[in-house]
Amino acid sequence: MGAPIGNVNASKNGTRIDRRRLTIGELPRELLSARREARAYRRDLESATLAAIGEISVMGAHVIDTACAATIHASVCRWLLRFRLDVMTPADILACSRELVKAKQARDAAVRQLGLDAPPPAPWVMIDATPPAVQDDAPDAPPLAGDALPIEPPATPVATS
Repeated sequence: MGAPIGNVNASKNGTRIDRRRLTIGELPRELLSARREARAYRRDLESATLAAIGEISVMGAHVIDTACAATIHASVCRWLLRFRLDVMTPADILACSRELVKAKQARDAAVRQLGLDAPPPAPWVMIDATPPAVQDDAPDAPPLAGDALPIEPPATPVATS
């Protein structure tokens, strides 16, 4: 017996777009560690985004997914260079190394798009931009002398004939 349908107890985000998370696809058994690495990276990146921004928008979910896909791509390239190096030609090795660097650059560009390194706004800017609070339970104060509205003379009745 598994968890009930729609259970999201252990996740910050679900697996559908309305819950702001896209899924990481399955990989072959040999690349199980790459999938684990990508999922851990996703959790860390989501946590950092939530801490810095407070929410993950739809665009943010796609940017995080792009960064995770690039992480998987880099992991696959590393795996190929580690375990298939003996059957690869020099051209294959060079192409795989280039793809590894491109994947890391794509990941870095995606993370940069999230804006996690943006400095927090200066507190005095926030103070100046904040309107004064209005208390709903405060009694209405009578208008001051200078605030009185001008009194207009009553309208004269119009004679009907």
